[in-house]
Amino acid sequence: MVPLRALRAVASVAATGGVSGAARALHQSPSSVTRAVQRAEAMLGITLFERGALGMTATPACQMLSMRVARALDELQAAASGLCLRGAPASAAALPRLASDTLLQAIVARANHATESAAAAHIGMSQPALHQALRRLEHLARVPLFERTRVGSRLNESGRWMHQQAQLALAEIRIGHEELARWLGRGGPRVVIGTLPMAGDVLVPHAVALALGAASTIDFTVKDGTYESLTQMLRTAEIDFMVGPLRGAALAPDLVEEVLLIDRFVAVARAGHPLLAGGRRASLKRLAPYAWVGPLPGTPAQAVFDRLFSNAGLAAPRVILRAHSTAVVRSVLLASDHVALISPLQVRAEVQAGLLAHVSAPLAGSERAIGITQRRDALASSACRETLAALRQAAINATLSKQ
Repeated sequence: MVPLRALRAVASVAATGGVSGAARALHQSPSSVTRAVQRAEAMLGITLFERGALGMTATPACQMLSMRVARALDELQAAASGLCLRGAPASAAALPRLASDTLLQAIVARANHATESAAAAHIGMSQPALHQALRRLEHLARVPLFERTRVGSRLNESGRWMHQQAQLALAEIRIGHEELARWLGRGGPRVVIGTLPMAGDVLVPHAVALALGAASTIDFTVKDGTYESLTQMLRTAEIDFMVGPLRGAALAPDLVEEVLLIDRFVAVARAGHPLLAGGRRASLKRLAPYAWVGPLPGTPAQAVFDRLFSNAGLAAPRVILRAHSTAVVRSVLLASDHVALISPLQVRAEVQAGLLAHVSAPLAGSERAIGITQRRDALASSACRETLAALRQAAINATLSKQ
């Protein structure tokens, strides 16, 4: 990728319309800015500017790349502002202008590894070089980014803030390069999806299949986890968006949600379960005496579980296992007489195969919204937009399949 120093020059020339204005904005000589732009064009293999007597006009490809670089610099400006709130002097405002790729990559690697040696090996640096880069970044931040513990050093509050903003800045730069490569037909972009239960079983696989059918160059990665872990990955741009049950009024202000469908729980058990005797769907009263596989505490599913029995005037049933994984829930149900409250979409294949069965009708009062969660200030790449469109179509297909 083109170094951040050269990208800053490209974005500044695009914004000012010439080398002289960019040089003043960057506190560099015009010749230095010119060399940086020429280096970027040589590395990318394209012309970024139309040169004329009135100045330099950014090409459409340059405009797209410069927009992503500007967003990356905004993230670094936010980093500097946050550090000033944490005690850094005003001179920390120079960080967006002076930080390099190496410094940003160093703190991201260090945050993700237990030791400097492991972090250095991950990004192909020597340990002394990584240590020096971290000290340089700390000097630019004007506040300590690490604290000593009995087991070594770790990021302090300022360091965690710097890590988050550095990761967001690097993500914008990566997307800019990917968009440019796609524009030129030179490679596939990357989309990383975070999934919660149900979405990982139905919506996301179907959406990926639809997106691959329309644009097979996209490189997909799917990561599952708890809501809390995926939210943290979303905030640091480790995932592009998250799919699963929505939080609604409890949503954090820095995130935004989009509803794809409304889901209703059913009680599920193995085929041949005693509850299925007589061919009748079981009521909550008949279900209550059995041992249950329950949702994790603090989740929307747990709130629905508690509310259903409370509203029916019943004591909460005995829960012998709480599981996040759909695969674990399926396995326990298949091997026992336990019951679980689950989305019908999560067990559609097993029900169709005759392995599991709905022992209740869809339960009134169990409605929950399933959809997409993104950072409020995120700007989706073209590949993300295509994937989001595929998710919307997959949700329509899933809704139609239940009718």
